[in-house]
Amino acid sequence: MTTSDLPVPAVRRPAAPPRDTAALERALRERVDGEVRFDAGSRAAYSTDASNFRQTPIGVVLPQTPEAAAEALAVAREHDAPVLSRGGGTSLAGQCTNTAVVIDWSKYCDRVESVDQDARTCVVQPGIVLDQLNRQLAPTGLRFGPEPAS
Repeated sequence: MTTSDLPVPAVRRPAAPPRDTAALERALRERVDGEVRFDAGSRAAYSTDASNFRQTPIGVVLPQTPEAAAEALAVAREHDAPVLSRGGGTSLAGQCTNTAVVIDWSKYCDRVESVDQDARTCVVQPGIVLDQLNRQLAPTGLRFGPEPAS
């Protein structure tokens, strides 16, 4: 095979952030109950996970409640901004990095909402860490598995 036989390489360029990120930030600050971070340090901190991938987010939202996150989604939609839902940031293949508004659930939305021992079910908020959940379930004899290999 000669170099002239090689296919043209596919190049994926990242999507451009919304044209007016200042307006997006303002709207998030006005309407979302939680922390709104568009500073360079926060964006750099959220540009990585446990992998080698790096994608700088447009901004970061730490909602106080699931309802605040829903409002952040509404604002992002109005500004045509992509959104990435992020749990603990421990993904190994770049799943929690992207050029998007990152919603980090781990600081405030980390509660067990309910446990039904008879049905062997529980309802949790999206930011709970597996070890925290299992510690809270321990008195009931229930455990959520499997154990991750992290």
